[in-house]
Amino acid sequence: QVDPNIVTKKVKGKEAEVQEGWKGHILPFDLVQQVHLHDELQALQANENRLAEIASDIEALLDSMTEDDKAIDTVNDSGDAFVNAAVAKAAKQIKADLKASQQSTKSLDADSYQAKIIAVEALIAEEKALKKTVKSNAEKLHTTTKSIIENLQEEQVYSLLELKWITPLLQELNKLPANLIQQLTSQVQKLADKYAVTYADVAQEISATEKTLASMIDELTGNEFDMQGLAEFKAFLLGE
Repeated sequence: QVDPNIVTKKVKGKEAEVQEGWKGHILPFDLVQQVHLHDELQALQANENRLAEIASDIEALLDSMTEDDKAIDTVNDSGDAFVNAAVAKAAKQIKADLKASQQSTKSLDADSYQAKIIAVEALIAEEKALKKTVKSNAEKLHTTTKSIIENLQEEQVYSLLELKWITPLLQELNKLPANLIQQLTSQVQKLADKYAVTYADVAQEISATEKTLASMIDELTGNEFDMQGLAEFKAFLLGE
């Protein structure tokens, strides 16, 4: 079973609920796609990844432009994006000039403005075509997924429900022993850190301090009663 996927959008300046495709009543579309439309899903994701790569490549080419290059009309006034129409026009002119001089684009210096414009023009064209393909394939995948869910056999439903609920639960249960060991190890480490300075270390430090104080008493002066008191204190410190 599938339900309308209702989303909130602005329609004529006002918030309104509109339907945007479908969603599984119980079975998620992405799960059904992973099981029954794996190849189609992989192909779509590959195209989406390529779109991300193209955007990154275009940005890299823009960043490599000199300030003088960015001042040309192929880049917008802000200097942060190419102007597609201007790029197409410039690339066409560059190709025409090369043809007139019986040269090819391969003869261009890779770091030259002309080579970069040719590269950007090719990427923009690929991006435009790929966006169209991605949109079409995404819509087709969505429609096919809806049809599959509506026509699932009982055995297929049980298999998908197992993948949705049982498999994740078993995976979490299998992690429990490892998690418990990790927690125990963490607690032991905390105790080890807390008592890193042992009682013996503390006792040794106290003894050293007492001896230091005792030696300092010898340097003190005073009347007979003061010296007797200091002598008793020194004996106490030295454990005599």
